[in-house]
Amino acid sequence: MPNQPNLTASTDLSTLSSDSDVGKVLQLRWKKIEKAAAKQLVDFDKPLGDLLGKCRAALEEGQKQIPSKTLNHYNVGDICRRRRSEAERLSRDWDIEVPHLDGKTVGELAASGKWSSSTALFAAVDKPEREAKASEKKAAKEAAKAEAEAEETAEAEAAAKPMTADEIAFEAMVLCSVNRISDADFIAALKKQITILSVAA
Repeated sequence: MPNQPNLTASTDLSTLSSDSDVGKVLQLRWKKIEKAAAKQLVDFDKPLGDLLGKCRAALEEGQKQIPSKTLNHYNVGDICRRRRSEAERLSRDWDIEVPHLDGKTVGELAASGKWSSSTALFAAVDKPEREAKASEKKAAKEAAKAEAEAEETAEAEAAAKPMTADEIAFEAMVLCSVNRISDADFIAALKKQITILSVAA
Protein backbone atom coordinates (compact mmCIF):
# COMPACT_ATOMS: atom_id res chain seq x y z
CA MET A 1 0.00 0.00 0.00
CA PRO A 2 1.59 3.33 -1.06
CA ASN A 3 2.39 5.86 1.65
CA GLN A 4 -0.25 8.57 2.05
CA PRO A 5 1.19 11.98 1.10
CA ASN A 6 1.69 14.53 3.85
CA LEU A 7 -1.30 16.76 3.16
CA THR A 8 -1.54 20.42 4.22
CA ALA A 9 -3.77 23.34 3.28
CA SER A 10 -1.08 24.52 0.86
CA THR A 11 -0.74 21.20 -0.98
CA ASP A 12 -1.02 21.65 -4.76
CA LEU A 13 -4.25 19.91 -5.79
CA SER A 14 -2.87 19.14 -9.24
CA THR A 15 -0.31 16.79 -7.66
CA LEU A 16 -3.00 14.59 -6.09
CA SER A 17 -4.44 11.52 -7.80
CA SER A 18 -7.03 10.64 -5.16
CA ASP A 19 -10.30 12.55 -4.84
CA SER A 20 -10.27 11.67 -1.15
CA ASP A 21 -6.95 13.48 -0.78
CA VAL A 22 -8.33 16.48 -2.68
CA GLY A 23 -11.24 16.57 -0.25
CA LYS A 24 -8.87 16.35 2.72
CA VAL A 25 -6.87 19.34 1.48
CA LEU A 26 -10.06 21.32 0.89
CA GLN A 27 -11.17 20.50 4.43
CA LEU A 28 -7.86 21.81 5.78
CA ARG A 29 -8.21 24.96 3.70
CA TRP A 30 -11.76 25.52 4.95
CA LYS A 31 -10.65 25.22 8.58
CA LYS A 32 -7.93 27.74 7.85
CA ILE A 33 -10.45 30.11 6.25
CA GLU A 34 -12.84 29.76 9.20
CA LYS A 35 -10.05 30.39 11.69
CA ALA A 36 -8.94 33.49 9.81
CA ALA A 37 -12.53 34.74 9.51
CA ALA A 38 -13.14 34.27 13.23
CA LYS A 39 -9.97 36.24 13.98
CA GLN A 40 -11.29 39.12 11.87
CA LEU A 41 -13.94 39.90 14.52
CA VAL A 42 -11.20 41.05 16.91
CA ASP A 43 -8.55 42.21 14.45
CA PHE A 44 -10.82 44.01 11.97
CA ASP A 45 -14.49 44.42 12.96
CA LYS A 46 -13.87 45.68 16.50
CA PRO A 47 -11.35 48.39 15.47
CA LEU A 48 -13.63 49.35 12.56
CA GLY A 49 -16.54 49.66 14.99
CA ASP A 50 -14.44 51.81 17.34
CA LEU A 51 -13.55 54.16 14.50
CA LEU A 52 -17.16 54.40 13.32
CA GLY A 53 -18.26 55.05 16.90
CA LYS A 54 -15.95 58.08 17.01
CA CYS A 55 -17.37 59.29 13.72
CA ARG A 56 -20.91 58.95 15.04
CA ALA A 57 -20.05 60.74 18.28
CA ALA A 58 -18.89 63.70 16.19
CA LEU A 59 -22.18 64.01 14.28
CA GLU A 60 -24.14 67.21 14.59
CA GLU A 61 -27.50 67.18 16.35
CA GLY A 62 -30.19 65.76 14.09
CA GLN A 63 -27.78 63.74 11.93
CA LYS A 64 -28.60 60.03 11.88
CA GLN A 65 -26.14 58.70 9.32
CA ILE A 66 -22.40 59.13 9.08
CA PRO A 67 -21.88 61.18 5.86
CA SER A 68 -20.15 59.49 2.95
CA LYS A 69 -17.64 62.32 2.98
CA THR A 70 -16.62 61.39 6.52
CA LEU A 71 -16.43 57.68 5.71
CA ASN A 72 -14.25 58.38 2.69
CA HIS A 73 -12.08 60.73 4.72
CA TYR A 74 -11.26 57.83 7.05
CA ASN A 75 -10.90 55.44 4.09
CA VAL A 76 -13.73 53.12 5.17
CA GLY A 77 -16.37 54.22 2.66
CA ASP A 78 -15.76 51.23 0.40
CA ILE A 79 -16.51 48.72 3.15
CA CYS A 80 -19.95 47.13 2.83
CA ARG A 81 -22.65 49.04 4.75
CA ARG A 82 -23.86 45.94 6.58
CA ARG A 83 -20.32 45.12 7.67
CA ARG A 84 -19.89 48.66 8.98
CA SER A 85 -23.23 48.54 10.81
CA GLU A 86 -22.44 45.21 12.49
CA ALA A 87 -18.92 46.36 13.36
CA GLU A 88 -20.36 49.44 15.04
CA ARG A 89 -22.73 47.29 17.07
CA LEU A 90 -19.89 44.93 17.98
CA SER A 91 -17.93 47.85 19.38
CA ARG A 92 -20.96 49.31 21.17
CA ASP A 93 -22.01 45.99 22.74
CA TRP A 94 -18.50 44.70 23.42
CA ASP A 95 -18.83 44.65 27.23
CA ILE A 96 -22.49 43.57 27.39
CA GLU A 97 -23.06 40.17 28.99
CA VAL A 98 -25.17 37.58 27.19
CA PRO A 99 -27.01 35.49 29.83
CA HIS A 100 -28.00 32.61 27.53
CA LEU A 101 -24.42 32.20 26.30
CA ASP A 102 -22.85 31.37 29.67
CA GLY A 103 -23.01 35.02 30.74
CA LYS A 104 -20.01 35.90 28.56
CA THR A 105 -19.66 39.37 27.13
CA VAL A 106 -20.04 40.00 23.41
CA GLY A 107 -16.31 40.71 23.31
CA GLU A 108 -15.46 37.36 24.92
CA LEU A 109 -17.74 35.58 22.48
CA ALA A 110 -16.14 37.39 19.55
CA ALA A 111 -12.66 36.43 20.77
CA SER A 112 -13.62 32.78 21.30
CA GLY A 113 -13.26 31.95 17.62
CA LYS A 114 -16.57 30.09 17.59
CA TRP A 115 -18.19 32.54 15.17
CA SER A 116 -16.66 33.41 11.82
CA SER A 117 -18.69 36.59 11.28
CA SER A 118 -20.50 39.27 13.24
CA THR A 119 -23.70 38.22 11.45
CA ALA A 120 -23.44 34.70 12.89
CA LEU A 121 -22.42 36.05 16.30
CA PHE A 122 -25.39 38.41 16.59
CA ALA A 123 -27.75 35.69 15.33
CA ALA A 124 -26.73 33.68 18.39
CA VAL A 125 -26.89 36.71 20.71
CA ASP A 126 -30.34 37.74 19.47
CA LYS A 127 -31.81 34.21 19.34
CA PRO A 128 -34.04 34.44 22.48
CA GLU A 129 -35.46 37.81 21.43
CA ARG A 130 -36.04 36.57 17.89
CA GLU A 131 -37.77 33.42 19.15
CA ALA A 132 -39.90 35.45 21.58
CA LYS A 133 -41.06 37.74 18.77
CA ALA A 134 -41.85 34.74 16.56
CA SER A 135 -43.79 33.12 19.41
CA GLU A 136 -45.69 36.36 20.06
CA LYS A 137 -46.53 36.70 16.37
CA LYS A 138 -47.72 33.08 16.25
CA ALA A 139 -49.86 33.56 19.38
CA ALA A 140 -51.44 36.70 17.92
CA LYS A 141 -52.20 34.86 14.68
CA GLU A 142 -53.76 31.94 16.56
CA ALA A 143 -55.81 34.33 18.73
CA ALA A 144 -57.12 36.13 15.64
CA LYS A 145 -58.01 32.78 14.05
CA ALA A 146 -59.82 31.65 17.22
CA GLU A 147 -61.74 34.93 17.36
CA ALA A 148 -62.80 34.60 13.71
CA GLU A 149 -63.91 31.02 14.28
CA ALA A 150 -65.89 32.08 17.37
CA GLU A 151 -67.65 34.78 15.36
CA GLU A 152 -68.49 32.30 12.60
CA THR A 153 -69.86 29.86 15.18
CA ALA A 154 -71.96 32.57 16.82
CA GLU A 155 -73.34 33.64 13.44
CA ALA A 156 -74.14 30.03 12.52
CA GLU A 157 -75.89 29.46 15.86
CA ALA A 158 -77.87 32.67 15.46
CA ALA A 159 -78.94 31.62 11.97
CA ALA A 160 -79.99 28.17 13.17
CA LYS A 161 -81.94 29.48 16.19
CA PRO A 162 -85.76 29.43 15.64
CA MET A 163 -87.40 32.85 15.33
CA THR A 164 -89.78 33.99 18.06
CA ALA A 165 -93.36 35.06 17.40
CA ASP A 166 -92.38 38.70 17.92
CA GLU A 167 -89.51 38.39 15.42
CA ILE A 168 -91.80 36.81 12.82
CA ALA A 169 -94.40 39.53 13.39
CA PHE A 170 -91.74 42.21 12.98
CA GLU A 171 -90.44 40.69 9.75
CA ALA A 172 -94.02 40.48 8.44
CA MET A 173 -94.73 44.13 9.28
CA VAL A 174 -91.53 45.19 7.52
CA LEU A 175 -92.57 43.29 4.41
CA CYS A 176 -96.03 44.88 4.57
CA SER A 177 -94.46 48.31 4.75
CA VAL A 178 -92.13 47.61 1.83
CA ASN A 179 -95.05 46.28 -0.28
CA ARG A 180 -97.46 49.04 0.84
CA ILE A 181 -99.95 46.67 2.46
CA SER A 182 -102.11 48.20 5.17
CA ASP A 183 -102.29 46.72 8.65
CA ALA A 184 -106.01 45.94 8.15
CA ASP A 185 -105.36 44.05 4.90
CA PHE A 186 -102.49 42.14 6.50
CA ILE A 187 -104.60 41.17 9.57
CA ALA A 188 -107.45 40.02 7.32
CA ALA A 189 -105.06 37.94 5.23
CA LEU A 190 -103.48 36.51 8.37
CA LYS A 191 -106.89 35.48 9.79
CA LYS A 192 -107.75 33.86 6.46
CA GLN A 193 -104.54 31.82 6.48
CA ILE A 194 -105.12 30.75 10.09
CA THR A 195 -108.62 29.58 9.19
CA ILE A 196 -107.33 27.60 6.18
CA LEU A 197 -104.62 25.96 8.23
CA SER A 198 -107.04 25.14 11.03
CA VAL A 199 -109.44 23.46 8.63
CA ALA A 200 -106.61 21.54 7.00
CA ALA A 201 -105.38 20.33 10.38
